[in-house]
Amino acid sequence: MRFLIAIISLLASTPAFSANIAIALTDDLVRVDTSFDGARLVLFGAVTGIENPETLIDIVSVVRGPDATFNIRHVEKRNLIWMPGNAQEIESAPGLYLTTSTKRLTDIAPLPDQATYRLGADFLDIQTIPLEEPDTALYANDRATIFKNAFLSEFEDRGLYLETVGGVEFKKSGLFTINVDLPATTPVGDYDVSVYLYRNGELLARDTAQLAVNKVGMERRIYELAHNRPVSYGVFCVTISLLAGWFAAFAFRK
Repeated sequence: MRFLIAIISLLASTPAFSANIAIALTDDLVRVDTSFDGARLVLFGAVTGIENPETLIDIVSVVRGPDATFNIRHVEKRNLIWMPGNAQEIESAPGLYLTTSTKRLTDIAPLPDQATYRLGADFLDIQTIPLEEPDTALYANDRATIFKNAFLSEFEDRGLYLETVGGVEFKKSGLFTINVDLPATTPVGDYDVSVYLYRNGELLARDTAQLAVNKVGMERRIYELAHNRPVSYGVFCVTISLLAGWFAAFAFRK
């Protein structure tokens, strides 16, 4: 009898449909060279388990670049001169963060989901650490918030943090495509691409893909040398500078 009740309860709790979403990238590698001026990332996917998904569901895609550390300073007026103040370090901030959605994020996902899945730049877990004691009373309160907002504003102006509304194009039979434009300043590294399927504020399914942005050719060799062997890279730069100066002096002597 208990077994029968358990089976009936399980069937009652099973939804009448099983919505799912699957995505893929046309190219999972973006090559960066001296002529790189940006790239278009085409994401395509399929929604199953829902009829007429283009009228019933919402989709959110997130392209997140590798985390990095940044320093930011507030310009302060000292007497008659404007000078940079003490530094604040920004940690755990992605070098690039692009979202694309059928509607505004606040109209798709509830606040708990936005916080859990980091949907929107305001919900990124960015840490602010003072490197020096503040030399003015400007940051007595909400110091971290001031610097975080300044950082977000700067990266939005650079096109590295963007929220695009209406960038999802539906095809037939639940197929869709999303075009994401990567700026010329896209940092190299491994990227996470996530897509979320919502209906009436409820998360039904999600899927992920991986993307790599790498330098190629001579740029890649120089990049690897600078990061893997910084001393050798420094000697190389000094040598190149000395040779360039010698050739310039020789040319002017002629």
